[in-house]
Order: sequence, then C-alpha cells, then structure tokens
Amino acid sequence: MTSAPLTPCVVFDVDGTLAEFDAAKLGHLVHGVEKQWDAFHMAMADAPLIAPIAKLMRRLKQSGETIVICSGRPDGWAEHTIAWLHKHDLPFDGVYLRAKDQDAASDPDVKRQALAQMQADGLAPWLVVDDRSSVVDAWRAEGLACLQCAPGDF
Repeated sequence: MTSAPLTPCVVFDVDGTLAEFDAAKLGHLVHGVEKQWDAFHMAMADAPLIAPIAKLMRRLKQSGETIVICSGRPDGWAEHTIAWLHKHDLPFDGVYLRAKDQDAASDPDVKRQALAQMQADGLAPWLVVDDRSSVVDAWRAEGLACLQCAPGDF
C-alpha cells in the first residue's frame, strides 16, 4: 500500500508578517502568560496589510502554490482571522492556529505542533514566511527554509 504524495505548500504567519503588528504597543497582550485575546483582536481587526508580503503571497498562489496560514492566534478566533484575510483578498488553502490547550505554550512550540498537524494532513511545507526570530529559528530547526520578513526580537 502506497500513501498519497504530500502536497507542497508555502506557509505564511499573520501578525507582523501579513498584518502590521506593533510589538512594543500590543505585544504585552499576547506574549505574557496571561493572554488578552479580546483586546488583541479588537486592536488587530483593522491592522493594515503589509503590501510586499501580500504581493508575494498572491504571486505564489497565481503560480499554483498551495498557501497555508499558520498563526499563534487561538483556534477560537479563527473566524476573526479568516475575516481579516478575506477583507484583504488574500488567497489561502488552509489555516492552522493555536489549539485550545496551547494558551500557555510558546509561539515556537505552537508552530512546531502546527507543522506536525500540517504533515499529518498531507502537506509538505517547503517555504515559510514569518517575522519573530524565535519562531524563525524553530522553523529552521525543523529543516525548513524560512524567510524572516521583519525584525522580530520580541
């Protein structure tokens, strides 16, 4: 019995990668042990699009790539995240968010778990675009090429 071939994909983060995110102003809402998701999502609902990364995403999709969103945002906020992506006409084929039991997990751990789920779902990421240095390091430690699109030492 042979298993189906994995689908190559490109993975994009949201906050700080596709959506402008002021870590100095908003980071305290989501980078501490106590997450303040309501306040964070209220602030990010109107976050401006980071145009060069959106352009890259659209061009990759136009060339036939499968596009996957992977964010540290909680799964319970998927509707808000998807609404923001649609508002900005961003193409994507799947969304992976922080699982309900991962609120206290670090962003690198959340992304590693999401990668395992992507692979279980038949996806084979070959490129990742992310901003946070610790997460970029985690993707690279998993053997993936990761383009760091902004300074991310927070």
